[in-house]
Amino acid sequence: MLQRPGENYPWQPNRRGPNPQRHDDPNMEPEPSPNYFSAARFYCVETICAPCGVVIAWTKFAKAESPTNILNFLGSVYPTEESRPNYICIDKGCQVLQTAVTNGSWQIWKKTSQFIVDAYHYVNH
Repeated sequence: MLQRPGENYPWQPNRRGPNPQRHDDPNMEPEPSPNYFSAARFYCVETICAPCGVVIAWTKFAKAESPTNILNFLGSVYPTEESRPNYICIDKGCQVLQTAVTNGSWQIWKKTSQFIVDAYHYVNH
């Protein structure tokens, strides 16, 4: 069954507030929960996959898929120069690179890795 954006069926929970944030939009703070009796929710699950599709690592981001969170995740999975991949293909590659240059972590990553943006995001940025 296909579902269009903003469409809601009787068996689905009602959405509150504005439409969900798209992953390329600037980060927004989530609205506070109207009650304290609901299950905890996370903004997204970030995965690192090998070119063959095997998941190498994953983590949950509580509030935002920010470039800083992505860089911290990459640093925790690849702590040494020897462990780092040659290429990192990520849809937010341009934002991650900009953040790495701004916060100085690019001096560490540029020795070993290149950030690649897929064609769809390259055209749209």
